[in-house]
Amino acid sequence: MDLEHRVKMLEAREAIRTLVADYSMAVDDRDVDTIGALFAENGIFGHADGSVVMHGRQAIVDFYNGRLGDMGPTYHYPHSHKITFIDANTAEGIVLAHAELSQEGKTYYTGLRYYDKYKQQDVNWVFEERLLKFLFFMPMEELVRNGLAQANRKRFPGQGELPTDLPEMQESWIKFLNEEKTR
Repeated sequence: MDLEHRVKMLEAREAIRTLVADYSMAVDDRDVDTIGALFAENGIFGHADGSVVMHGRQAIVDFYNGRLGDMGPTYHYPHSHKITFIDANTAEGIVLAHAELSQEGKTYYTGLRYYDKYKQQDVNWVFEERLLKFLFFMPMEELVRNGLAQANRKRFPGQGELPTDLPEMQESWIKFLNEEKTR
């Protein structure tokens, strides 16, 4: 791989990291126009379990216009970010993240992973797909009181306890538990 190609890939990697940061800030700032611009026209956003999925930029904008109107302040912060290039114009990524959200007079806290597909559109990188998997989503006071030790750690406002995606639904977790039983 020549130096010019390596530099372009480093620039692309940094542009994708900036895309992820821009998304977090746009959500927290209620900048729905920017959220829309960060997705491809035919982009997909939703929960990896299929419970909530939007197809197309306008559907994503409409979702955020409704969803964010139900909330008070939020704070999204990405942590580790693994980026794998498919080719010079497409990549996939996993972003480990947390978010703090206020809704129904409570502070909710969530640990999640974003499973992303990116593509270069003109000169900018955009989300082609962004799916969420949750380790937990619950009121802060529940998390503090033995939160991670509980089953069904998704507690979306008004929806009760729901099964979590991480780690229980991961193939490696299931395999580990099955092998543990035979030891």
